[in-house]
Amino acid sequence: MKPNPEVSNKAIFNEYAKLVKEKFAMLKLKGVDIDHLRDSIGATITEDMNESELFSKLTVITESLKDGHSTLEGDTLFYYDFAKGQPKAYDRDILFNNYLNPAIDSGYITEYKDSQGRPDYFAGHLPLNPEVAYIRFPSWILDITDEGIEDLFKEINRYKGLIIDLRDNGGGDPVLATKFAKHFTAEEIYIGYERFKTGPAEGDTSVSKLYLKPATSDNKFLDKPVIILTDIWCFSATTTFMYSVYPLSNVKFIGYKTGGGAGSVATGILANGWIWNLSVSEFIDYQGNHWDNGHWPDIEQLIDENNPDVDEVLERAYDEIGPLLHR
Repeated sequence: MKPNPEVSNKAIFNEYAKLVKEKFAMLKLKGVDIDHLRDSIGATITEDMNESELFSKLTVITESLKDGHSTLEGDTLFYYDFAKGQPKAYDRDILFNNYLNPAIDSGYITEYKDSQGRPDYFAGHLPLNPEVAYIRFPSWILDITDEGIEDLFKEINRYKGLIIDLRDNGGGDPVLATKFAKHFTAEEIYIGYERFKTGPAEGDTSVSKLYLKPATSDNKFLDKPVIILTDIWCFSATTTFMYSVYPLSNVKFIGYKTGGGAGSVATGILANGWIWNLSVSEFIDYQGNHWDNGHWPDIEQLIDENNPDVDEVLERAYDEIGPLLHR
């Protein structure tokens, strides 16, 4: 039998610092000197600290990782606020009041609901250009079957272009995101690789190359212009979808930098019961770009919150895609 782990304040701090050093995959990318943090913060820890004071010491390390997937949970949940202070490329009220309002779109957009009757996603076209399909996925937790995906692509295939609105999409199921991505290619393409942390030393890593394979059905959206709308809240599974279609020459991104979150996540419990999550891998695309710090769009466009009648990001997408439809 193993002895019970030590739960002194110093022991808990050292346990967490050791876990971060051995498991977090992006210390170099994020510019984190974990040994310096361990020594400098560790020197300030005393055994008469209460739990709240100790928790705040550990979260200094969590904050330094600058990673939305890496969190620490005690009585409260601490996470890195990657969207803090970032400009806006999305405003729900502007979009839904002026574009996805049934009184305005005259039924061109269908609001698909989940099994509980809640809004799931939107698809159809806007009056801005009836030759361009518009899809809005608010998340990648969708109540849609494989047959439903086929029906959706069968419907949008009659259009000459496509705008996919992923703004404010914080992620969900990366498998579902990849299923959608497969409908945009007719051949297998190399998209990059995932680098995993596999051991305690800095160089203990392994690489897994990633390829996007085409969907087996004929319902694909090929060789037509596709514009994807992004903002800082595009995160996790949304990043998976984006880096999967990034190599395709007919795909462009408009909006603002994304939140990243491309890595795989491990979770565990410290000796005192606090729950940790750490990103144990990072994604590097076929051009050598690291996506975990976020990805900049091809065209940066923000919204003007003082103009509540216009979604400048959406309008810019229509301006850009129009000339591409008949090439």
